[in-house]
Amino acid sequence: MSSQHDVSPTSQGWGVAAFIIVLAIVANTVAYKIHQATYLKPDAPAAAAAEH
Repeated sequence: MSSQHDVSPTSQGWGVAAFIIVLAIVANTVAYKIHQATYLKPDAPAAAAAEH
């Protein structure tokens, strides 16, 4: 007779899932801030790009 190990699906892995969600939010926020700080519009004059 095999023994059964009861596992509650509501209590497994939520910490890891929460960590990954928080990591994704942080990564997107950082990427957006870098984009805002470094993006130059395609119609920006070449002189303005050279000043940075």
